Amino acid sequence: MMRQMSDGFIKFVKLFLNGRINWQAVPRDNAIRNFGNIISFVIYRESPYQVELFIVPTAPSSFTEHTHPNVDVIEFGLTGKVLLSINGEPICTEATLDDWQCILINTVPIHIAPTDVHSGKGITPYAFLSLQHWLNGVTPTSVGLNWNGEPSSTEQESMWKTSVNKSSVVCIKR
Repeated sequence: MMRQMSDGFIKFVKLFLNGRINWQAVPRDNAIRNFGNIISFVIYRESPYQVELFIVPTAPSSFTEHTHPNVDVIEFGLTGKVLLSINGEPICTEATLDDWQCILINTVPIHIAPTDVHSGKGITPYAFLSLQHWLNGVTPTSVGLNWNGEPSSTEQESMWKTSVNKSSVVCIKR
């Protein structure tokens, strides 16, 4: 069952996507993380909201099934091809990706609730924007650190062990 997004989160998403990037809201520290198979750049952070740009520079690629227990997320594909499944159901298929790249359909926002188990396989290098509402008083860091599931890389697992802000790191191996 998908949890409803808060009105505040919906308002934030609309304002962010229709406005200009507030470059003053780019964190000066810990804004870039190299998870080995994916690179994250926080382009906006004002708790409880955050926006991360994710870039996967190599293909084929994959990320393991997981949840983000303290983060409600809206994702927008920007470029490239990635197959995405949520709760075992394919969301982004090769057919929908081909339609999107031929401009037959617009980029569709994808809601990923904190309880949604999701995974993906990159066919080409790809990038996506992740708009986030951090919940339960957890300080925003990266969704790659607020992760319930097996790590997708040795670099990610290493970050879980050495993270500066331990209170926002949830890394539960199944």
